[in-house]
Amino acid sequence: LFNPLELVKTRLQVQADPTAPGLRVLYRRGFVEALAQIAHTDGGAALWTYGFVGFVGRDLFYSGIRIGAYPTIRRWYAGDGVAKDDVGLSVKILAGATTGGVGAAIANPLDVARVRMSVEGGVLDGRSGLYRTGMRAGLAPLYRSTWHCLRATFSREGLKGLYRGVEATSARAAMLSAGQLASYDHSKTLLRRHGWMQEGNALHLVAAVISGIVACVCCHPADCLKARLMVSRGGGATNVHVWTVARAIYASDGLRGFFRGFLPAYARAGPSFFIQMPIVEALRNCFGVEAL
Repeated sequence: LFNPLELVKTRLQVQADPTAPGLRVLYRRGFVEALAQIAHTDGGAALWTYGFVGFVGRDLFYSGIRIGAYPTIRRWYAGDGVAKDDVGLSVKILAGATTGGVGAAIANPLDVARVRMSVEGGVLDGRSGLYRTGMRAGLAPLYRSTWHCLRATFSREGLKGLYRGVEATSARAAMLSAGQLASYDHSKTLLRRHGWMQEGNALHLVAAVISGIVACVCCHPADCLKARLMVSRGGGATNVHVWTVARAIYASDGLRGFFRGFLPAYARAGPSFFIQMPIVEALRNCFGVEAL
């Protein structure tokens, strides 16, 4: 559902990145114009093609681990004798940060492929074999598919290439999961404790709305760093460090630079949380597992 917004967010974050020379600056009026521009030049299907396999594959591992393991890690940090509703907010934050960071680190190679394939996308000229559209217009394709991207990255850059940006990826995921899962969990607890709502779909939806806002604000600066690091490759960009990228962003755009692409990021992540968390709760109930 949300791949188009993820695609636009990534392109807005990495365009004109000095560590990834050759990328064209195409989108100057925000994410709505960028969506329309991609659909017009490459066709509407491109919004669900560019970066899609990496996007779904990465989320399968990342979200599965960070959400599925959260109650177990929360209980482990709090101690077996502590009731779920008595667990403190700090413990919930720590549990969310742990599962998010670990899940993102495991899924990092697929995230690298997602970012690179999102940037790679364009319409090829049949005669020249070069891209006619996209951020790499006028250049030859680097990758034929997500699988080829993974193999080529490993061949040229080794494991370091597949785990490029893992520091920012894990930091971003830790912040997102700490913000989302802790705020979701604690919102549910407070709403039940004060008698305002009971366990059920309505409670899950309200808590998901709150958690989506908190999560996006917490993680977006690290998300910008992650995208910039992952798109860099080869030559002098091989040794680009997270702090080098952070300084470059701040020097060019100030603090505002760390929130570039925030609107499409929230437009994707916010509604996805509203859909995701009630489904997670329904599945847990279906399998006889206690609610988050």
